[in-house]
Amino acid sequence: MIRLREVADAGRWFRARFVPAVEDLTVERVARVSRGVSRETWIVDATVVRDGRPAAESFVVRRDLPDGSVIPMPLREEFEVYRRLAGSSVPTTRALWFEDDPEWQPDGRAAYVRTKVDGHWRLDFLEGDDPGDDERKIAASKEHLDKLALVHTTDWRALGFGAIGTVPASAAECATALVDDLTARLSSFQFEPSPAVAEGLAQLRAGAPTDSPVIALCKGTNGHGEEVWSGGRIVAMSDWELWRLGDPAYDFAQLQDMVPEIVRDGRRVWGWPEALGYYRDRTGIEITPERLGWYRACYGLIQFSYAHHSAYRLRRGAGSIRLAWNATEVQYRSQLKLAAAFGFTPG
Repeated sequence: MIRLREVADAGRWFRARFVPAVEDLTVERVARVSRGVSRETWIVDATVVRDGRPAAESFVVRRDLPDGSVIPMPLREEFEVYRRLAGSSVPTTRALWFEDDPEWQPDGRAAYVRTKVDGHWRLDFLEGDDPGDDERKIAASKEHLDKLALVHTTDWRALGFGAIGTVPASAAECATALVDDLTARLSSFQFEPSPAVAEGLAQLRAGAPTDSPVIALCKGTNGHGEEVWSGGRIVAMSDWELWRLGDPAYDFAQLQDMVPEIVRDGRRVWGWPEALGYYRDRTGIEITPERLGWYRACYGLIQFSYAHHSAYRLRRGAGSIRLAWNATEVQYRSQLKLAAAFGFTPG
């Protein structure tokens, strides 16, 4: 069996299976990345020989936890998202191969390999309130909006995303398609009732917006901590585990810390109205407060779905601390979020 943490084993695996083929490849180092909750991420540093020239390159290996994934989305689907994005203008990593041969699966688990994009995820200047950082904050916010615009305007049909995701029947049905998907997925593993979820589902369906202007490729979780930055630019959009085809408002409801509220001397300099206006000018897509509010409320249901999936894994004998945290803390918080969104208190 290939043991991923063993350099020699990883070298044998990469030399035998590397796509596209290279003249020679030597693995120098293998290390696990601590960030991330839903799956395992490993970095493989190697010397790769192409056209007779050796060069240092790094790769990312992604696989489920030994007890399965937190997010109830197949690992293969995550790979397919990256594979399709290679033909788009969206900056991201490049998927190389999916390991589905039991002989080569590291530690007996399916995995996939993608290129590693150099950069960093943390923007320290977002955290303070120094007026000297205002221009940097606004520039970073616009850069993120520019990249969301690329995601939302890419031709997802030509890239084949319709083959791996639910395509709403029309733009007007983006919201109900999301609720239908979440309900169907949850029903496949839910093992106990939740009054907050039942009430939330009823109210989400009743208030589902029908004025989405487009069906777009949506990333899901996005913003600070989710993308790779270098030189003030996003060089890779990362973390597509909650992707879908739907209303771009879905992404704005999950946007993390990239729309700073900046007010100086009583004058608004930047915030949500300015950010949404900037995005509208770039794309022609209007994000209304009503749609944004609905998708923010729906996020409680999304959280409950993957948290309850973790509880389902534990119930079936899993022992991962990551699953236990999601099954308890996150599941509880998601029900409180749903309750608060619809004005009731769980008993």
